[in-house]
Amino acid sequence: MKSIKNEKGYALVVVLLLIVLVLGISATFISGSLNNAKQEKTVDLSNQSVAAAEMGILYYSTDFERSLDQIKQEVLNQTRLELDKIVACLYAGNKDACDTSAERTAWEQNIDRQMKQLYVKKILIKINELIKINGTQTAPFTSTQSNYAPQTWKLMNVAYTPSELQTVSNVLVDRIVAKGKLEVKMDVKGTSMSSPKTLNSLFTVNIPASFLNKGEVYNVGQEIIAGKEDAAYQDVFKLTPPTQSCDALLTSVIAGTARAPFECKMTGDQKLATFIAKVTAAGKNPMDFWVHVDDFQRNVCTSNCNSIDFLGTNVVVKATDAGASSNMNNLVNGNLIINGTLTTGQNMNNLGKNMSKQTIVLKEMYIGGNIKNLFYTNLMILGKDTGEDSRLHVVGQFQIDNYTHLCMDIDRILPADLERLAATIEVTNSGRIIYYSAVGKTFALTGLDAANRTKLYVAKAASYGEFLNNCGIGIKSTQTVPISSPVVIDTDFDFEVDY
Repeated sequence: MKSIKNEKGYALVVVLLLIVLVLGISATFISGSLNNAKQEKTVDLSNQSVAAAEMGILYYSTDFERSLDQIKQEVLNQTRLELDKIVACLYAGNKDACDTSAERTAWEQNIDRQMKQLYVKKILIKINELIKINGTQTAPFTSTQSNYAPQTWKLMNVAYTPSELQTVSNVLVDRIVAKGKLEVKMDVKGTSMSSPKTLNSLFTVNIPASFLNKGEVYNVGQEIIAGKEDAAYQDVFKLTPPTQSCDALLTSVIAGTARAPFECKMTGDQKLATFIAKVTAAGKNPMDFWVHVDDFQRNVCTSNCNSIDFLGTNVVVKATDAGASSNMNNLVNGNLIINGTLTTGQNMNNLGKNMSKQTIVLKEMYIGGNIKNLFYTNLMILGKDTGEDSRLHVVGQFQIDNYTHLCMDIDRILPADLERLAATIEVTNSGRIIYYSAVGKTFALTGLDAANRTKLYVAKAASYGEFLNNCGIGIKSTQTVPISSPVVIDTDFDFEVDY
């Protein structure tokens, strides 16, 4: 009996030991699982913090780039206004500040330096605005506990003091201009459930070598045209067309017996390219010749009408010549004078697509569609011989863009068309409207920001000769003072992010 009790006691002890062993193993597994869960939670929070910081980098880099585009346009507009002061000096009675080439060059260089300084100053002002919001948290989503906040904005490639940056000192500005670029470091901290992660980013903004484009000029000057006091409407649209052949004219020009302007008539199967080759071979300038053709397709086009290079020759055609109106977007270095009204129900797009200057002169124009993508083109509307009811009407959109001038004699154009034009035309970049009035009329844009847009994009010519010359038509030899016109500057914006 005693033996049986001892055996039961041993069994109970064994069972208790097994229970203890199982509990110990379970506790080990539970502890490991809890540690793994804690680590996974930490990693997840870190990833969410990085994502929040990346959102902050994207937001502030986009804002900074948008501000740079706005600053660039503001500086471009100011550059144009400063250059207009040189033009005003040339028009003035007292030209002491601009009557020599050296004075004008020094003036332009001063404008260029001031515009670079203005560009950098505006960028530093923007950086100071961003510094003020350092530490300000932004929660991209209301349903999460994630946020981002900028921590620091710092200039990296120049030495400076906090005071110099805060006051936008001229010393710091000149230091950056001399460097030719500005590097800005921004740190953004992303936080998720109180777990922070900071990302570093570097912005690089190049300072343009120049805000002036010497290749594109707005000409202002005294006109000396073949012994005449000034050019006139009849110098473009002749009351009596020439009858002399082009070969006969060239012979007299070479002999020195011809009188300017040099005009001739091309008929039959004669080719403009052949005549231009003879002119250049004789050492003469094709720009001095006015060639009246019977048939644009036959006399001007070669095997096809693509990229027709006039070398500056003035080609006069009839308004009924369909070959001319259908190939206006194929001209290179050419002046096309259409002696009448250009009427079409279609669009007139992509003029200047060859990226070479062309001039198109009309008496009237009625376009039933749009005029868009107008580049490297002088479009002149001179009106009919008499009256003030000449048409200048575009039913659809009318856009004037880079290196393009719309030139018009507003004394001859229907007032209702001018009124509609002022309200609807779109002028951008280096586009410009140049007008002339012999009776003191003025033309101004209307609508949103009309006064500033008029100041930037509209110019009145002081004389008819200057009006023609600035719009690509020279009656003979014209001496002018070139004034540089600004173009849109590429800021070469870039940034990098370090994790």
